[in-house]
Amino acid sequence: MANPMDLDLDEYEEPRWKTVLWILLYSLVCGLLLMAFSLIASIVKFVFSLAALFLIIRFFKRYERWGARGAFIALTVVFYFLSAVIAAFFIYMQQYGGQ
Repeated sequence: MANPMDLDLDEYEEPRWKTVLWILLYSLVCGLLLMAFSLIASIVKFVFSLAALFLIIRFFKRYERWGARGAFIALTVVFYFLSAVIAAFFIYMQQYGGQ
């Protein structure tokens, strides 16, 4: 019988590609939620901010390493700015594109 102290915890860690994929997915969704929060003018916008906060807390519980957290924050900011620029472009094209 194996001693519980001799267990190798690295075998229970998820593969690196899976971690990168989860970081990308979480940060993309969080960036989109923050973009929706910044563009909506009604009280409903706070639902998007609470959903983003929920995702951030969930991500931080799942990944305790500083590298994963830093990558998540940086990618969330990048996805937020990219989606905000794309949304602003589409809004501009809807309003002034037909003239």
